[in-house]
Amino acid sequence: MKQVQFQITIRAVASVSTTALFVALILLLDLGTAKAQQLAHSDPYQNSVAIASEANVNEDVLSRHVVALGADDLSEIADIWQRRVQTNLARIAEGLTQLETVADEQVPGLVDEIKATNQKNIGDLQNYITVVYALDRKGGPEEELKKHEGFIKGFIGELLLSYQWSAIAHLSWDWVMSGRGGLRALSGLFQAILVLVVAFLLSGVLKRLSNRLLRGRNEENEIAAVVIPNVIRWSILVLGLFFALWGLGVNIGVTTAIIGGLGFLVAFMLQNLFQSVIGGFLLQATNPYTKGDIISINQTIGTVVDVNIISTKLRTFDNRLVQIPNQSIWQGSMENLTKYRVRRVDLVFGIGYTDDIERAKAILFEIVEADKRCLKNPETKIFVGELGPSSVNIYCRPWVRTDDYWDVMWDLTEIGKTRLQNNGIFIAFPQMDVHVHTKEVASSDK
Repeated sequence: MKQVQFQITIRAVASVSTTALFVALILLLDLGTAKAQQLAHSDPYQNSVAIASEANVNEDVLSRHVVALGADDLSEIADIWQRRVQTNLARIAEGLTQLETVADEQVPGLVDEIKATNQKNIGDLQNYITVVYALDRKGGPEEELKKHEGFIKGFIGELLLSYQWSAIAHLSWDWVMSGRGGLRALSGLFQAILVLVVAFLLSGVLKRLSNRLLRGRNEENEIAAVVIPNVIRWSILVLGLFFALWGLGVNIGVTTAIIGGLGFLVAFMLQNLFQSVIGGFLLQATNPYTKGDIISINQTIGTVVDVNIISTKLRTFDNRLVQIPNQSIWQGSMENLTKYRVRRVDLVFGIGYTDDIERAKAILFEIVEADKRCLKNPETKIFVGELGPSSVNIYCRPWVRTDDYWDVMWDLTEIGKTRLQNNGIFIAFPQMDVHVHTKEVASSDK
């Protein structure tokens, strides 16, 4: 009998347990379905609004969520944070007022409460400023922006006028030591200064190393040795500036957009300057001349004394300094007179039509042979090059070293003219014969 009752009890317990388990599974399924539907119908935008309005939201989290919010919601959120800051300030003012009346033993506790409220207000004020800046970027109403900006700028002055200086000192020190206040600002400022100093030193070192490397590999490419090191230096300085701004908490995206817009405006205003810079890069790539070469640009002949990314400076033979933009050099005609070590001197001697051509050629050949500056190879060419209106032009073309070019040209011109005249061959010059014809007019006798 007892065994039968025990079996009945076991069956009843099993039945109840099965029923309870079934009911629990149904409830879990219902809760899971409801939660899934709630997640499916949740609005991410409203979540951002809720997170941005939370009292203890982290500043970084707040900065991420205000990006998606519109001006209307940001206006309401800014009002919420303003009320929180005002409430904190009211509590601090009340506590400072009580300091004047409470007993001495109550002062430490009251000061701790004031400092705790001020510590909270530091975070709330920073979040308030973050929301106001986001509202400004989203084009919020001008009246709203003026209201919030006026409150942010003016509450410090009100504090200075109404608070005790001892309390202000305590609160200021509390702000300085706060991780979201002065300590953070000083840390960012120190990082920015450190980044700028490192960028300045690194840019100088890399500029000198690249200059030395380029000059060592190709001594003739003066443009590359000047342009590339400067480009490296300024690139590092610009990157250092961006990292420094990032360390100070500046929005790099907004800063980049502003700099890009200003850069477009500046580029439009200084387009000729930028064309000269581009011309400097193109000249660096082609390397048509280097420092110390004698070049001719737009009918200006001189020695290159300086090459930079913007212009080329020449010293003319009469000791004048001429600065020519790289843009005009690249787009115009440029002639390098000392690019190669050997040059040909082109001399022209005009003799009369009745003079002995072979004798004149022999005299010129003797002059060239006697001058040690004239090279044997390449061979000198002397020939009749033109039958002019008043002379037979004999071309004399010896080859000389580039450094001797001008001296040889001037000397041979003088010696050739003198030697030809001494040998009865005169340098022809334009002449005009005038013939006058007269006609006798017979007069009739009348």
